[in-house]
Amino acid sequence: MTEMGADLLSATIALLSLSVCVLATLFVRERRGRAREVRRREDLSDGMVLRARNGRITDLSDAAAELPGAAPGAMLTDVIASAIGQRRDEVQTALARLIETGEPMHLLARRTAGGQCEVIGFPSGGESVLVLRDARLIAAELERAETALARRERSLSAGWYERETIATLLEIGATIAWHRTADGAVSWCAGQVRTEMGAVAAEQVVTFLGVRPPQREAADGIDRTRIEILPPGGIEPVSLSVVEVLKPDGRRFGFATDASNAVTAERTLSRFVQTMTETFAHLTVGLAIFDRNQKLALFNPALAQMLQLDPATLAARPTLSDLVDAMRRTRRIPETGDYHLWRRQLLGLFDDTEVVDYEDTWHLADGSSINVLARPHPHGSLAFVFDDVSERMRLEQNYRRSVDLRHATLNRLEEGLAVFGADGLLQFVNDAFHDIWGTDADSICAGMHAREVMRLCQGLTIETEVWRRVTGFITSDETRRALSARVTLGSSRILSARLAPLPGGASMVVFADITDSERIALALRERNEALEAVEEMRTAVLDQISHRLRTPLNTIFGFGQLLGDPRFGTLTPDQRDYADGILEASGQLLDTIDDVTELASLQLDPLHDEGADPPLAETLELTRQLLDKRAVEAGVVLATELPDAAIKLRCDAVRLRQIVFNMVAGAIQRSPSGTRILLSATEPQPGRVEIVVTERREAEIPLADFAEDGESLAFSVIRRMVVNEGGRFERRRGTRPSDAVSVCSFDRGAAEESPSRASHEARPQPLPLTR
Repeated sequence: MTEMGADLLSATIALLSLSVCVLATLFVRERRGRAREVRRREDLSDGMVLRARNGRITDLSDAAAELPGAAPGAMLTDVIASAIGQRRDEVQTALARLIETGEPMHLLARRTAGGQCEVIGFPSGGESVLVLRDARLIAAELERAETALARRERSLSAGWYERETIATLLEIGATIAWHRTADGAVSWCAGQVRTEMGAVAAEQVVTFLGVRPPQREAADGIDRTRIEILPPGGIEPVSLSVVEVLKPDGRRFGFATDASNAVTAERTLSRFVQTMTETFAHLTVGLAIFDRNQKLALFNPALAQMLQLDPATLAARPTLSDLVDAMRRTRRIPETGDYHLWRRQLLGLFDDTEVVDYEDTWHLADGSSINVLARPHPHGSLAFVFDDVSERMRLEQNYRRSVDLRHATLNRLEEGLAVFGADGLLQFVNDAFHDIWGTDADSICAGMHAREVMRLCQGLTIETEVWRRVTGFITSDETRRALSARVTLGSSRILSARLAPLPGGASMVVFADITDSERIALALRERNEALEAVEEMRTAVLDQISHRLRTPLNTIFGFGQLLGDPRFGTLTPDQRDYADGILEASGQLLDTIDDVTELASLQLDPLHDEGADPPLAETLELTRQLLDKRAVEAGVVLATELPDAAIKLRCDAVRLRQIVFNMVAGAIQRSPSGTRILLSATEPQPGRVEIVVTERREAEIPLADFAEDGESLAFSVIRRMVVNEGGRFERRRGTRPSDAVSVCSFDRGAAEESPSRASHEARPQPLPLTR
């Protein structure tokens, strides 16, 4: 606060104190003057006059005779005590001083009979004179004076508080105040505004206002503006809100306050409005807000695109009625039989905007659908939201179709299917379930609990413990794993029950009738046992052949060699021919036994199932791998020319392997050391496949025994197997006289109708297991 302001405040307070003292002095002097005036007056006929000596009444006027107990000789104090009702003690005290010391008295009191009275007492010639006069006028005047004095005191106190408040605000840096004359000169200024950016003094504000261009005066005589001033040492300006009150004589009273919060709020609001505008601009739903006059006040670009209207048309703020007409021209409203009635219902939303709750789906002519939502907006406005739900409705339709298709598919299954929710309630059951259990849609339907369904199933089966596990699996919240079980119906039918967990805590139970599968499995087990018995018999036969034939044959072969040994004597030419014949026949018999043993001991190919169409190249390569060691031991080179992998034969895989194996094994056994054996397969003409084993010997010596070799037991067995598969087998000479070629030819069409295949297909095949 400046020194001028402090002096002005002190002067005002002193002036008010002086006024109070003057008024009090005047009032006291007035009361004393009245007392002296009364004493000076000789005629006191306008009041009740009582004279007393030594406290007793000696004389009284006619008016005083009306007082209770007033009579000569009565005690003056008793009479006054009975006459005065209010301020009695003060009157008695003043009366006692008058009687004892002669001190005058002048008081206002209320009489017992009612009304204000003026009590005046003074000494007179050794007596005490007491006058009681009606004091209504004096009391009213005095009350007015006291009221005025109290009002004046309150005004002075309010002015003091007001000045103290203003001084405090100016001191703490909350505001700046000033006074400017009509010519713009600053007559007084004080205060400062403290902010986070710094403090702005009053001199900076009034200096800035003095150099500011003249502003247009407000109509109400108050000039409001906002300025920015850089505080000393600050880096950012401080925003101040300035208010100046213009007086008719040109003087200005002004003050300035911190406007930083208001500026921050305005900037925040501006950013919020900008953000909302950008948000509305990027919304995929159309937004339209109509004011209380039904004019379009706000819209976003999505609305123009969805309604297929020009944005300029929407920017012209059309009414809702005009907008609906424009939408009708672009066919962006639903097809309706009475357009005018539909429009009136839409416009009727403005009748009471506070309770509007409109929501409808418009199905347009182009097949699209728009969900329209109307809700109240402040100040009687309406907000419309247009949402294109075409894609959503297509997805819902596709979803419903997929659900219906899924249900139809599940109803076509042979397995009985039941789906339970996480709460254990049945959600879906297919027709096969009813067929298996002999139920219908009335006895088992959606909404039944798993315990009820399982209790019904338990009554139709022999097993009981399995249903407790099934019920626990469906209703348990613990970690579940898929499990399966078997149950037997009372009709001896066998069912398989498989339980699998589904997402969301749901469960699925699948029942399949496996009665036929179980019977086939039993037959297969019996057949397997029979095959195992046959295998044991075959092993026993092989043992018998090896023991019963090889042992005597070895004896004959050994004695034949002894007969031809010169150490045991010289033989004649005929005897030597006989001994050589014995050895040759024994060797042929030994080879035959070896062929039979190998043929009987040949195992199934683990790479192919019975009846499969074997890849030819894979069969040739596998044969080479099996016989490669034997060829090396015999000094024979075994090679293969693999055909195209796509060439296949429609024949039994085991039979084909036996044929190729025996062809190559016989060639190795017959060929002398140094022979090259080539295993190959060709397709000389479409639909005809040949498997060729070529024996190329080193010495070009013609095969004298070729005809007899072709009629051997091994070739007979091979020829029979080939014929059974629908093919032909032949053995012929090669390009050289010393070469021999074994050929198996298969016609694919003939192979399909081969006796071996027919017999194989006639065998009972294992049926596929039901799911």
